[in-house]
Amino acid sequence: MIEMRKHIRQSLSTKLSFDILVVVALVFMLALGFLYYQSRNIIRQEAIEEASHVLDNTALQAQGCLSEVEISTRNMLWLLDQYQDADSLLQFSRRVVTLNPNVNGCSITMEPDFFPQMSHGFSAYSVRTGDSVTTVQEANYDYYNKVWYKTPRQLDSACWVDPFDDFNAGTLSSPEMIASYCIPLHDRQNRFIGVISTDLSLSKLNHTLTAEHPYAQSYCMMLGPDGHYFVHPDTAKIMKQTIFSVADPKRHSDIITLGHEMTKGHTGHMEVKIDGRKHIALYRPLEGTQWSVALVCPSVEMLQGYNQLNYILLPLIVIGLVLLVLGCRRIVRHFIQPLGQLARELRQIGSGSYEQVLPQSDRPDVIGQLQNSFCTMQRSISQHISEAQQHVEEAEHRTAELEMATLLAKQASEQKTQFMQDISHQIRTPLNIIQGFAQVICKDSISSEKKQQITETMYLNTSALDHMVSKLLTTSVIENQKTISTDEHVGCNQLAREALEGLRSRVASTIDMRFESHVGDEVTVTTNRQYLLLVLTELLFNAHHFTSKGNVTLKVEISDDNNVCFIVEDSGPGIPADKADVIFEKFTKLDIFTEGLGLGLYLCHRIVNLMGGSLTLDTQHTPGSRFVLSLRLTPSD
Repeated sequence: MIEMRKHIRQSLSTKLSFDILVVVALVFMLALGFLYYQSRNIIRQEAIEEASHVLDNTALQAQGCLSEVEISTRNMLWLLDQYQDADSLLQFSRRVVTLNPNVNGCSITMEPDFFPQMSHGFSAYSVRTGDSVTTVQEANYDYYNKVWYKTPRQLDSACWVDPFDDFNAGTLSSPEMIASYCIPLHDRQNRFIGVISTDLSLSKLNHTLTAEHPYAQSYCMMLGPDGHYFVHPDTAKIMKQTIFSVADPKRHSDIITLGHEMTKGHTGHMEVKIDGRKHIALYRPLEGTQWSVALVCPSVEMLQGYNQLNYILLPLIVIGLVLLVLGCRRIVRHFIQPLGQLARELRQIGSGSYEQVLPQSDRPDVIGQLQNSFCTMQRSISQHISEAQQHVEEAEHRTAELEMATLLAKQASEQKTQFMQDISHQIRTPLNIIQGFAQVICKDSISSEKKQQITETMYLNTSALDHMVSKLLTTSVIENQKTISTDEHVGCNQLAREALEGLRSRVASTIDMRFESHVGDEVTVTTNRQYLLLVLTELLFNAHHFTSKGNVTLKVEISDDNNVCFIVEDSGPGIPADKADVIFEKFTKLDIFTEGLGLGLYLCHRIVNLMGGSLTLDTQHTPGSRFVLSLRLTPSD
C-alpha cells in the first residue's frame, strides 16, 4: 500500500489518471449508492412486512389457544348457576379438562362460607397428566391469597393472570408452568361466591408461538406486563428474568426501549442489537391479555438475498474501475512521455545528490530549455549548500560548547549562592543565641536554676555548630576518598544503642525514641566503627528533626540475603517516592526553608557506598520515612 501511494505521487501519468478516475468514480458511486440505498430499503421493508405477517399469524394461533380456554370456561357458567353443590362442582371441573385437550387444568373455588359444613372453604380441581385427568377436592390451604383467586375477585371481571408455578405442598398440582383464565362467580343477588380458573400450559403456548419462524435464526418471545419472559428460546430466562434486568442501560438502550414498547402494549418494529448482531424486532400485544409477543429476526438473514447480490456487483465495479485506470494512464502517459526523462534525471537531485551534474540537452523546445536551466541551477545550489553546511556545523559545535559552559556556570553559581545563604543562616542563628545567653549569664541577678537552663541551651546550640562544622569537614574529606578502611568487628546492637544515646544527649526532645533488635548481641559486622556510628547518628538526627510528634525507631534485623539491616523509621511527613534518588545528591533539600545544608543524606550515602554497603529509602513505607542501611554480616568462625 505504501509503495502504491509512493508510485502515485511520483508518476504524473498515474496521478492524472487517478484524478480523472476519482471524478468519474465519485459520480458513478453517488448514483450507484443512491440506487443501492433505495433498493436496500425496499427489500428491507418487504422482509419486514413478510415477518410481520408471520407474527400476525403466530399471534392469531396463540390467540386461538387463549380463546379456546376462554370459551370452554364461559360455556360452563350456565351450569354453575344451576348446580352449586360439591359433587357437581367436582364433575364440572373434570368435564372442562376432559372435553378440551388444550386445557391443562380447571379449578372451581368457592368462598370459605359458601358451604357451612366446610369451614376451610372448598376447591374442586382437575388436572391433566398425560392422557388421564385427575379430579380432587383440594386440601385446606390458603388459596384465597393466590393470584388466580385474588386478581379476578379484586377486578370483579374475567382476566388472564400471568404464568405461575402451581406447586402447593400437600395438594394436587400441575407439573408445568401454567397461565390461568379466571372468571369471578356471583349468585343471583350478584354477590361474589367464588372463582372458576382454567389453566393453559405455558409449554403449549410456547410451542404455538415457536412453531413457525421465517428465518433459521429468528425466534419468538412473549413478555408479561412487568417485562418478565413468558416465552423465550433460552428457557433459563423464562419467569426468572425480565428484558430490563438482562440489558445494560448504557450499552443496550435499544433493548430497554423495546421492553417499554412491548409492556405498554404498542405495535410496531425496531432495530436492536443482540449479542453484537443487528436484529429487527416486530412486536404486538395479545388481545384480551396484558402480554405482548415479538418476532426477532437477524438483519443479515432478512437481507441475505440482497447481500449475495453484493458479491457479484462489487467485483464488477472494481474490475471496471481498474480498466478505467489503465486506459486513462496509457493515454496520459503518451502525452507526457518527454517529461519522463527529465524527471528521472532530476530525481537524483531530489534524493540529495547535488554533486552529480545533469547532462545538457540539445532539444530546442521548452523541455530542452527547462533541462538546461535545471543544470545551471543545480551547480549553483550544490556550491551554496556545501558552504552553508560547513558554516552550520561550525556554528552548532560552538553553540553546544557555549550552552554547556553556561549551564555549568549557572548551576555552580546557584549552588554556591544557595550554600552560602544556608550556611550563613545555620551558623548565625546558634551564634546569636549563644551570644545573647552569654550576656544574660554574666549578670548576678539570675538564679542558679535559670543559669542551668541557659547553659543547657548554649550547649545544644554549640553542639549544633559543632555538628555542622564536623559535617562540612567530613564531606570535604570523604569527597576525595576512594575507599574506607573496614577492618573492625563491630557489635550491631551495641553500636545502635550508642547512636541512639548520642542523639538523646544532643537534642532535647518530647518524641518517643525507640530501639528494636531482632538479632543477638553477639552479631557483628566488619566495617568502620567511626563512620558507621556517624551515619546512624546522622540518620537518627534527620528523623528527629523532621518529626514533630510521634516516634523515631531504630531497628536491627537480618535480611533475606543474609545482610545486617539498620532501619531508621519516623512518623514525620515522609518523602515523596519521586524524590527517592534526588535526596542523596549534594546540597539537596526538599524545602529550601528548612534548616540544614543539604549534606546529611549525601554524606551518609557516600560513606555507606565506600564501606561496601547500601543506603536506600523505602518508598512503600507510610506514614513517615524509612531508611534502610544494609551491610554484609560478619561470617561466623
